[in-house]
Amino acid sequence: MAKFLRLDDVVQPAAILFGARLKKRREELGLTQAQLFEQTGITTAYISQIERAQANPTLDMMVKLAQAVGLEAWDMIRPENENQNEK
Repeated sequence: MAKFLRLDDVVQPAAILFGARLKKRREELGLTQAQLFEQTGITTAYISQIERAQANPTLDMMVKLAQAVGLEAWDMIRPENENQNEK
């Protein structure tokens, strides 16, 4: 029986990468979504949607959120294989 690849097995959409990396970094820093809201003005509900890849933040929002957790927006959406090449 042929095995079919799911889209997320082949590509890593920016929204999925950004959301997962935002959540990981936020938790590493011990920040709640409410604290991130206080820093960025982006609602906790929208932050939650971003972290679960259910929303596509604007570029301005991505930059603001990345800065709030001490990262660059590009590093939050860079494909995994590009991150590994730089280590």
